[in-house]
Amino acid sequence: MENEVYKLLDKLNIEYTKIKHPPLFTCDDNEKYNIKFDAVVCKNLFIRNSNKSQYYLVALPLEKKIDLKSLQIRLEETRLSFGDENILEEKLGVKTGSVSIFNIINLKEKDIIFILDEDILDYEKVGFHPNINTATVIFNPKELHKIFEYYNVKYKFIKM
Repeated sequence: MENEVYKLLDKLNIEYTKIKHPPLFTCDDNEKYNIKFDAVVCKNLFIRNSNKSQYYLVALPLEKKIDLKSLQIRLEETRLSFGDENILEEKLGVKTGSVSIFNIINLKEKDIIFILDEDILDYEKVGFHPNINTATVIFNPKELHKIFEYYNVKYKFIKM
């Protein structure tokens, strides 16, 4: 799956660098290993509404906290909570710790909406795991739209 990410980026003419590192399962792991990225690294959260009729993959800078109540209002959605690991694996083909916008490659249905913090666009470089948590791919965030449009999925940049 990791190689599929690099093939996608090459196909879409997105310049990138990849950084190998120890497995990062949580935001704290990033600090534990003291890895220096020349980019804003994003955390990615798999979220659902209360009746499990809509799922979201939310990306925001690592240091930001998510306010689910505020996000729920902005999305005009019922109560939001984290999706369970079985559904995560079913819909995105990964386990906890490898959630990333690049899970888009594994989508069988286009039933997940990708939500990104618009502050990401203020940075020159952004980093996401390439479907594995032992590497991070760094690229220009203004190229993100190419990925979402290539897969024809719904996505939004919103202030979080």
